[in-house]
Order: sequence, then structure tokens, then C-alpha cells
Amino acid sequence: MEYRCGLQQVTSHAGLELVREFVQGRRFRERVRRLVGNAFPNTDFGTVAMLLLLLGLLMVGGRRIWHLRYVQFDPILARFAGLRRLPSTRTVSGWLAQLSSSHVARLVRLNSEVVGEALNAAGRARLTIDVDGSVVSTGQTVEGAKCGFNPHHRKVPSYYPITAYEAQSGQILRVENRPGNVHDGR
Repeated sequence: MEYRCGLQQVTSHAGLELVREFVQGRRFRERVRRLVGNAFPNTDFGTVAMLLLLLGLLMVGGRRIWHLRYVQFDPILARFAGLRRLPSTRTVSGWLAQLSSSHVARLVRLNSEVVGEALNAAGRARLTIDVDGSVVSTGQTVEGAKCGFNPHHRKVPSYYPITAYEAQSGQILRVENRPGNVHDGR
């Protein structure tokens, strides 16, 4: 791999370029096409590009779809997603609204495959899997959120996701989203 410096417009998200090369080396696009196929809703931007856009948005610090407005004209994020221009927040949220649990199951399978490969390549004789829950407070009208065990905001609806990850590398194996009224012991 060769890197050259030149006079170009660079954004504060230039680290995505390194991640893009890593993703290309892992044949991520082909893997997504194979596992997703034509099962996802159609979009003018393409399923793989939309998924990469969402991943890129998370990596640059976006936590909500409307954060896309702040990076709408970022050339690095557009290149990471494989797009000439980024879709509007309305387009992305409309596409996400069409996704179902079967679509999420395909993405979980993709994550399992990618993480399994990375763990096999690490060649460890022993794996330590940590399982942990945490409270995520939401807005008042979020589907599936319930008032529950957040000690600092008892009346605020929340989720209580449980996460399983490999301890040494921090690779996320699985996340199960649960409503906020679920106790740790369950």
C-alpha cells in the first residue's frame, strides 16, 4: 500500500480513508451483496452504499440520522460510502423505516462472519467473552422503549441493550436490544 501527500481538500474525517482501504481489503462490499442479496428495500443509492454510509456516520460521531446534515458535503464520507453525493436525511430515514427484523437478522449474520474471521485470524487458544448491559435513555416517543431501571432518570423511557464482546480485542459479537424495564438477571 502506498500513500502520497498532495494538495487536496481534507476534512476532519480523513481517518475514514484508512478504514475504506481496510474494508476494501476484506472484500466487504462483495460479502454484503452475497449475504443481503435483493432482500433489502430498493434505493437509488444502493443497499451496500446505504449500509456503508450508516457505518461511516457512526464512525465520524453521528448518533442520529439527522447528524447527516452536518456531514452532507463531506467528500471523505461520500467516498467511504462509494457515492458521489450523500442522500438526504429524509431518504435515509425512509429507507430505514422499510427494514424489518429479517433484514436485521441478515446483518447479524454478516457481523458474525466478519468477527468470526477476525477471531480465527488472531489464533488465540482461549477466548474470553464479556456480556454486559447498559441503560440508553431515549426520547418520549421511541418504539419499544420503557421506563425502568435508569437510576438517574427513572421516568425517562430507555432501552437496556445487552452486549457480548470478545474481551481481548473488543470485537462486538452480538447486541440484543431490550426495553428499559428488563432487569439484569433476565
